[in-house]
Amino acid sequence: MRKPASAAKTLDGHQLFDALLAGLHRVQRKQDYLNRINVYPVPDGDTGTNIAATLSYALETAEVSDSAGETMSSIADAALVGARGNSGIIFAQFLSGLSEAMRDAQSVAKERFVLAAEVARSRAYEAVTRPKEGTILTVMHAWAEALHREADSAQSIAELLRKAGPALSEALEKTRYMLPQLTAAGVVDAGASGFVEFIAGAERFISGKVKAPFLARRVGSHKLSLGDKIELHESGEVRFRYCTEALIAAETIDREALRTSLTPFGDSLIVAGSGERARIHIHTDQPAAVFASLTSTGRVVQQKVDDMLLQYEVAHRRKYPIAIVTDSTCDLPRELIDRYQIQVVPLHLIFGEKEYLDKLTIDSEEFFNLADRASGSEFPTSSQPATGLFNRTFSYLSTYYDSIIAIDVAGALSGTVNSGERAAEAVDGKKKISVLDSRQISSSLGLVVLRAAEALEAGKSHDEIVSEVESYSRKAELLVSVHTLEYFIRGGRVKPVAGWVGKLLNLKPIVTLDAEGNAITIKAFSVRQNVAKIVKMIERRHAESPLRCYAVVHGRNPEGALELAAKIEQAIGLPPLYIEEISPVLALHAGRGTVAVATMQE
Repeated sequence: MRKPASAAKTLDGHQLFDALLAGLHRVQRKQDYLNRINVYPVPDGDTGTNIAATLSYALETAEVSDSAGETMSSIADAALVGARGNSGIIFAQFLSGLSEAMRDAQSVAKERFVLAAEVARSRAYEAVTRPKEGTILTVMHAWAEALHREADSAQSIAELLRKAGPALSEALEKTRYMLPQLTAAGVVDAGASGFVEFIAGAERFISGKVKAPFLARRVGSHKLSLGDKIELHESGEVRFRYCTEALIAAETIDREALRTSLTPFGDSLIVAGSGERARIHIHTDQPAAVFASLTSTGRVVQQKVDDMLLQYEVAHRRKYPIAIVTDSTCDLPRELIDRYQIQVVPLHLIFGEKEYLDKLTIDSEEFFNLADRASGSEFPTSSQPATGLFNRTFSYLSTYYDSIIAIDVAGALSGTVNSGERAAEAVDGKKKISVLDSRQISSSLGLVVLRAAEALEAGKSHDEIVSEVESYSRKAELLVSVHTLEYFIRGGRVKPVAGWVGKLLNLKPIVTLDAEGNAITIKAFSVRQNVAKIVKMIERRHAESPLRCYAVVHGRNPEGALELAAKIEQAIGLPPLYIEEISPVLALHAGRGTVAVATMQE
């Protein structure tokens, strides 16, 4: 029978794992508190969630063995893959440093433990482009120093941790006065506090205060608690909008060159990892440009983009008790999304081995550039958002809102609604989440979502809005004039022979949606004839039942969109509500030059 960690002079792989598991358990209990005090570098209220998620993923997926070195290596590799947020990535790099120092150890004695803490501290600092004192780095440094200072007098790792504890607490308290944002809010640094809680949990296990059977190796959920709403400290500002993260893989990665290439795009840059993988974190206004740069370095294995400005608004200036969620096929201007605090979950675009988040890590211009160069087998495809992405969105919003209404692209065209429904069922708690099939896409989906947001602003209840979305969907119509059949042909949606004949005859179909959201076509023979036919159809519809509004969208064809909008305005006397470019995932099917109009009846 293995000795308890408190009685042993060394830690084997199982004891080391259990100690880290106890640390995670402590972080999870403090998760909401850490979110509440999160004011640096951006007051977006997710530090506790990010640290818990990083550690949860690492311990859920790691392989545990008798060897401390092998176990720590597995944990560190998994942490790098699952790392989230600024503090989460620094945490992952710290674990990577521990692994580096323990790599060949069957068990870890006091001396190796002290060395590992110093290597981990060093690697964490190296990962951050501009290290700031008063953060998680400060307490990591203080802890490593305290362990070194107390090493000779301590008889065991348990005693060593106990003796280093006061210095760690003192360093955490000092962070309150080391950064102006923390001083103004009167709080310690959230990432630093998360690290202190993690070490405290590990120390309690190693000292025998917490027993491993109680934890039962159950990491549990790392979702946000659905209890009391969190009121965050309002301090600082969101300088760059998007928290952008990626995991890249290549045979060789020059981390300094990578750091240099990414520096111009924003701040809070972290380049972590070792060997053939690197984890990237940056705050930027140009996530698509960041990913275009990264693809020249290696293969992007994972990617995540969070809208920190919207997170800040939700945390500090939430307008409504109900959250409206949609997906990236919803073509609405950014100003309307921001006005109504609409949450957008991105679909995926896939070019061979390269994958992008629609509208976030690729824009229409980059999409068309890549599509024009792609061979037949590499022509892009699209996929619905993963259930996990919806799950994370719903879990986060459930902390702040009384309920959630998700209005998604037509189920006949995408599995997005199904992903949302599965995620809603998996979210813990009693918050109401309704996932609705709009039976629309692009700007017609945009008008349905916008009308739901207006109903929310008018004070309508969750159930009233859900009931009325069905009516909004019936009142919306989309008419798409396809400028070229090339994308339909290359995407396999038109047989090559039929496509060749269509090109020869200069056929330009008009595409619309039926009552169930299926795409159907209305034949036409030229772009000019399409525009004329669309205008007449809208004019007739407006005469039968007055239009509330309409919107025009396009695929890199602003001139065509302006011309169509002008003709419609002349015909019915109403200007367009907006003119917007279609999302890349829609450009995949509609192609360059497309113009479309969506209408909404009263």
